[in-house]
Amino acid sequence: MNHLLSNTMYKISRKLVLSSIAIFALSLAAFTGIRYHGDGNYKVNTEETNLEWTGKKFTGEHVGTLKIKSGTITMGGHQLRSGDFEIDMTTITCTDLKGDAKEDLESHLRNKDFFSTKKFPVATFKITSTGRMQVDKDGNNYWAKGDFTLKGITNEIRIKCRLKVVGTVLTIAARFTIDRTKWNIKYKSKSVFPELGDKFIYDDLEMRLTLVANKAD
Repeated sequence: MNHLLSNTMYKISRKLVLSSIAIFALSLAAFTGIRYHGDGNYKVNTEETNLEWTGKKFTGEHVGTLKIKSGTITMGGHQLRSGDFEIDMTTITCTDLKGDAKEDLESHLRNKDFFSTKKFPVATFKITSTGRMQVDKDGNNYWAKGDFTLKGITNEIRIKCRLKVVGTVLTIAARFTIDRTKWNIKYKSKSVFPELGDKFIYDDLEMRLTLVANKAD
């Protein structure tokens, strides 16, 4: 009986000691700023990063690309902590048209009806809060909120993304939608001009981001 009691007490004491060690290790990590795999600053590889857009109208759609001008991302404690990005709006292109039709649409997108790229050549996105999420059907494992500034107007947007770190390379894949009218892009918007009938362009602009960033420190 005494042997059984001693054995039980030993097991309990051992568990308490191991628990104390684990708590101490976590506390030490918090106070000493221990770095986990993947932690650090990353610089966006603008050559390997792609930003695609899709704009739809009643009779069809157009698709194209934009170039990321610059960007930085910070990871800390296995978490996405912050990010700042610049988009070169002067690089907007249409990829589903050719020849004169392509040139005409791209010129129109750059003028005051749409993005006014001469006056506002750069759009920015600054992450203000982030969090992990349960992986959804699209593989997204993070959400991020931030300030998106376009044509001098700033609105908060929220996106879901799939983030992965392999070695010194960080990748993000995301699909999100913005309502162009919130940035004063009202050309042929049915919500602004209901009399357009079927000659309207939808307010939602669909975006698809494939981002690659390399460890900077």
